[in-house]
Amino acid sequence: MYLLKRHNLLVLMLLLTAMSAKALTEQDLLLLDSELERKTLYETQKQENIHAIRQQDISHYDMLLRLFDEYKSYSYDTAYWYVDQLYDETLRHGDNNALARVQLGRAFLNLSSGLFKESSDIFLSLNPAELDTANRIDYYTNYARLLYDMADYVSGQLSQNYTAEGHKMSEHALALIATSDTVLYWLTAGLYAAKLGEHERAIQRFVKALQAGTITEHQRAIAYSSMAALYNTLGDTTTSEHYWVMAAVSDLRSCTKETVAMGIVAQILYRHGDLDHASRYIYAALDDATRYNARHRQLSISRILPIIEQSQLAVVQAKNRDITRLSIMLYILLGVLLLAIIMLINRLYALRKAKETIQTINRSLMEANRIREEYIGSTFCQQSDLFSKLEKYQRYVRRKAQEKRPEELVVVPQYIDANIQRRNFYKQFDQIFLRIFPNFVQEFNALLRPEEQIVLGKNELLNTELRIFALIRLGIDNNEQIAAVLDYSINTIYTYKTRIRNRSNLSNEQFQQAVMAIPSF
Repeated sequence: MYLLKRHNLLVLMLLLTAMSAKALTEQDLLLLDSELERKTLYETQKQENIHAIRQQDISHYDMLLRLFDEYKSYSYDTAYWYVDQLYDETLRHGDNNALARVQLGRAFLNLSSGLFKESSDIFLSLNPAELDTANRIDYYTNYARLLYDMADYVSGQLSQNYTAEGHKMSEHALALIATSDTVLYWLTAGLYAAKLGEHERAIQRFVKALQAGTITEHQRAIAYSSMAALYNTLGDTTTSEHYWVMAAVSDLRSCTKETVAMGIVAQILYRHGDLDHASRYIYAALDDATRYNARHRQLSISRILPIIEQSQLAVVQAKNRDITRLSIMLYILLGVLLLAIIMLINRLYALRKAKETIQTINRSLMEANRIREEYIGSTFCQQSDLFSKLEKYQRYVRRKAQEKRPEELVVVPQYIDANIQRRNFYKQFDQIFLRIFPNFVQEFNALLRPEEQIVLGKNELLNTELRIFALIRLGIDNNEQIAAVLDYSINTIYTYKTRIRNRSNLSNEQFQQAVMAIPSF
């Protein structure tokens, strides 16, 4: 498809870094942003086209074939399902050329998703001399593309051998393509010239393909991306970057998911320091690669994504550094009491920033982040309430001292009594935890034998055993930490845990995993 489609994106980034530092034009970025905003519209149009095909009064085979053509650069898994259906349908008819056409479709999918070995096996199993002209053209053009891509992934004599074989396939294809099919001819001829090192001639051929009135938007993307790579090789980085943008635009318009242009545009903008656009485009590229199930694309993008995100985070942190320093100075003047609040705020800020980053990398941690935010907010309120009570008690002590009535200080006010505060803490903990895990008691009891299940008293939300495993569900599985939170000895915590696990038919490891699997709200 694309001239440099199989190049590792990290290698491309290094090559781009060596170019001039001239940024993309504002018009290019405005165009790409505009088309990215219309992505949903193009997706809808694509689905409408697919629906229209299903409503057509055509044979089942023709419908499968047209649906495969719609999906082959849009969704790997769906296209593969249709090619399997085509294969079964073709076997029933016994048409060898139709069967070869299906096999070539399967080879195209394997090639597009990075399964070079599987694609090569299919090409080697076919005899081009036994194919009709259309299938032979398809065979030679895609086999040439596979060989060129394989050459890009190796070096030395092996790369030269793949390239030489690719030249032969291209020559066979060009000899068969009818002159009336100018788009396919010039795209094939452009790729052939590019691989021969005739860069300017290759560009001229791709321009002729673009000038053809029958060129599709998907074919435009192929021509644009190929020209972008060629101009980069010639040292004209400004033109190269422009054509990478045009290729990404055509990919969006044609709903092509098996693509590389958007990812390269993101790398270009990362090099220019435009981290906002770089981040937006790299996520768009990752979304396309994931939806198509292009394994090699996902791997390449996943290597670039953390680099862009880390740089973007560093810029944000740099912008906020001066404000943070001034804030710290003000907080120091407020004293030790306010310093504790500052630490909580900074921790909350750090957790929020960490949550944003983690969500983009590992969606499986979303539940843990929601739990942290809930409990940090609760802790903040509890700390604020505690500070208010401490201030009230300080005023109480000063007043008694001024009144010279120290004997009244022996009586601790109810609002500062440790036992009452701890009961309040348990109550608040139970309420917040059950708001996050509303079915925790039922789910936990389901892990125990029926006769060993926990029965709570009237107005009792959780008991000691349930609180211990509630903390474990929150990720606090260290006995010392649990003992500190609940004000018990470590031995007591260990005894409670052992007693509960003995009331279950699960092993210790299975029981722990089952507790951690209890769902939140």
